[in-house]
Amino acid sequence: MIRIVALSLGLVMLAAPATAQRAPKPVSGDWITLGDVAPVTGTAAGILIGPTPPAGQTLSLDPAFLIATAKGAGVILAIPLDQPVMVTRSAGNATVAPPANVARPANPARQIGQPAQAGAEILVLVRDITRGEVITANDVELQAQPAGRTLRSVDMDTAIGTEARRTLKAGQPVQASDIKAASVIRKGDPVAIVYTAPGVRLSVDGVAQNEAAMGQPVRVLNSYSKRSIDAVAIGHGEASVN
Repeated sequence: MIRIVALSLGLVMLAAPATAQRAPKPVSGDWITLGDVAPVTGTAAGILIGPTPPAGQTLSLDPAFLIATAKGAGVILAIPLDQPVMVTRSAGNATVAPPANVARPANPARQIGQPAQAGAEILVLVRDITRGEVITANDVELQAQPAGRTLRSVDMDTAIGTEARRTLKAGQPVQASDIKAASVIRKGDPVAIVYTAPGVRLSVDGVAQNEAAMGQPVRVLNSYSKRSIDAVAIGHGEASVN
């Protein structure tokens, strides 16, 4: 399923059969740009119109929407309004989607991997935690170091909100190697692949090919085109592409 939301322009994509008078325009990439379907050059040619259809299928675009999109970019486009613009995926390999934005570094104060200095107290689990479970303030407590031993653990602020890499037992100190940033997308989850540009927001259904925490790269299989896209996790079940 494709969800396309126009913030300032009306977008209509008609799933009509390829019976229009115009010959279908071949597009090789995963996204249709204005330059693919209209005589537009320069910056305006790179404006995204929507995802390309699966191989062997044809998509019909509303010419009124193309005219309005070009006008919004300062370009006057003269094409017939009574004939839809047909688009088909060309033979051969599709253009690989551009890499997603590099994930932003975590807040140093919350970065996992910096254990607290050994001291009078350590952070200990008060119950068993299963793999992938998020650790909350109710799951941990500070306890005094055992007599004659020096154990190390992460601090309370670092542990809370992370997820367990493996099953952890009650009573054991929480160490940096036990936890990681909580995933907002897991392998096999349905994901909305989102592209935003001034005036336009495109959203396409997909399936995650790996798990990712907020801001981390994720590979998503486009459910419509059946092609994988590099994206970045921006929330639970959402990934953004450039």
